[in-house]
Amino acid sequence: MHRLFSYRIQVSFLLATIAVGIYTLISISNSSEIPGSVFTRDGVIVNQSTDKPYTGRVVDTVANQIVSYEVVDGIKNGEFVICLTNGNKAVTGNIINNKNEGKWSYYYSSGQLESEGSFKNDVVVDKWTWYYPNGNKMEEGIFINGKRDGMWKLFNENGSLKSTIFFSEGNVVNPFNVKSPVAS
Repeated sequence: MHRLFSYRIQVSFLLATIAVGIYTLISISNSSEIPGSVFTRDGVIVNQSTDKPYTGRVVDTVANQIVSYEVVDGIKNGEFVICLTNGNKAVTGNIINNKNEGKWSYYYSSGQLESEGSFKNDVVVDKWTWYYPNGNKMEEGIFINGKRDGMWKLFNENGSLKSTIFFSEGNVVNPFNVKSPVAS
């Protein structure tokens, strides 16, 4: 079961990373410059019309999702958002110096919170929590340096505790399934 949830964070992180990495021929909005295209050169986002590092908000549509983020002097810095075409947010977070930083939230297509947790210097850290579409917790635990560590709790859709898994540096140490009490 823990592999399923590990897969979810890897997919979520991959989607955010892909979206953040899209630079070529992106439309620009909220800029004092004339709207045009940007591209990357040596890791710096450059305004195609001026050939200088871009500052402003980048907005693009990728795979029917609207990706937007702030750029300062050619480097991604500030709010990062992916929205669905229905207007619901899919991902929100912050980027500092081209790296995911601080709290990130991921949402179901309905707009309901799917998971939330933190990054530090582009690495998954601290407490992460996943939720069922009904809002009840699905799983929660701690990441240390990008690896699961300590006790992780998995929940049934009704909110009751299903099992706990103990991790050490990303490896399962001891899974424990919670058994329902027997009625006498």
